[in-house]
Amino acid sequence: MKRYLASFPVLFIFLSVLAIAVVTGNGYGDESKESKGILELSGLISEALERNPEIIAARDRWKSAEAIIDARRAFPDPRFSYTYFIESVETRVGPQEHILSANQTLPFYGKRNLRADIAAKDAENLKQVYEATKREVIRQVKGTFYDLFYVATLIEITHRERMLLKRFERIARTKYETGRGHQQNILKVHVEITKLNERLLNLEKQKQTAEAMLNILLNRPPTEPLAKPRQPDLMKISLGLEELLELAKENRPELKATEALIEKGENAYKLTKKDYYPDLTVGINYIEVGHRPGDVEEEGKDAFNVMLSINVPIWRKKLSSQVQSARDTIAAHRNHHRNMLNRTLFKVKDSFFKIQTARDTIELYENALIPQAKQSMESAEAGYITGILSFLDLLDAERVLLNIQFGYWHAYTEYLKHANDLERAIGVHLAEYRSR
Repeated sequence: MKRYLASFPVLFIFLSVLAIAVVTGNGYGDESKESKGILELSGLISEALERNPEIIAARDRWKSAEAIIDARRAFPDPRFSYTYFIESVETRVGPQEHILSANQTLPFYGKRNLRADIAAKDAENLKQVYEATKREVIRQVKGTFYDLFYVATLIEITHRERMLLKRFERIARTKYETGRGHQQNILKVHVEITKLNERLLNLEKQKQTAEAMLNILLNRPPTEPLAKPRQPDLMKISLGLEELLELAKENRPELKATEALIEKGENAYKLTKKDYYPDLTVGINYIEVGHRPGDVEEEGKDAFNVMLSINVPIWRKKLSSQVQSARDTIAAHRNHHRNMLNRTLFKVKDSFFKIQTARDTIELYENALIPQAKQSMESAEAGYITGILSFLDLLDAERVLLNIQFGYWHAYTEYLKHANDLERAIGVHLAEYRSR
């Protein structure tokens, strides 16, 4: 007896630790798991901006172009030369033995600044390409997140419908066992459940595809599992179409990039015009003179001279072809800008009207179709139980409700994606969005 009493404290401590572990595992621990088990869009966007390889490459190209600007403004490297006479050249004051020369080319006035301006506009173009790349990746992350949310929602709805059909099966089986129903009704339910199982398989494949795409955008392994996406909020656009078009003209990075290319081409044209003027080269020579025998005034005195030279731009065909090429480049950039502007304005208008259509569709589902389908479903179930309606009527009501639920979430997702496309076309995140 004493031996059992002696082991009682140990047993008490063991049971206490076990109880704490159970409480922690089933209660308080679940709260942190749930907070980590929701996929947040904002976190995905931040991660993509930091880790997406396409964004990083665009940023590196921009930084590389910025770093070269000062080099384009710099003078050409000076040239130093050394001449050694194998056979000395005799002069009155002595033989010339060595010549040290230094030359510096001075480009014609304005050339260096134009070269720097060209490099600066090239860097500005790449900066806007970088901004456009960020916005495109954000659009892809959002779009993929919306697809993942849509598929996950359909999977949940399908699971609920399968549970509903299993309840119908129990009702049909009860009626069959009591002699008030037919065995065929049970088989029909089995067929519907099998169809739902097939649909679930297809939805799971779509979910895996969306998860893989999202992982790739985040520079993760494609097979890395993702948590359940949080339902995105629908936002109302408070700006009118004309205001949105003006925002697009001012902020779309692709338009700013083409504008920078036009300015770069104009500076390149000015530079080719300056090639008609010569560059100046300034040099100095130091000539070392040796001693010669005899008594000669200034014997062995070293000599200095200054040299000026210019290039002669006489090949006019070469110069004129450079000027024409610069003109054609400017024309190409302007046409590209015009095409990009037209596409941007079309995309803004198209997204704006699609948002309105999706919004009207959502309101139709919320205010009419879903309530009517639910009411019809409840009425059909009650009618079947009382024997007023057939089992086919019950299944038809279930199919209608399922399709309407799918249609509602499709319209919901389309609204989100069109709003995402609108932000991409405008080039800014619309702070004017207002919650429903």
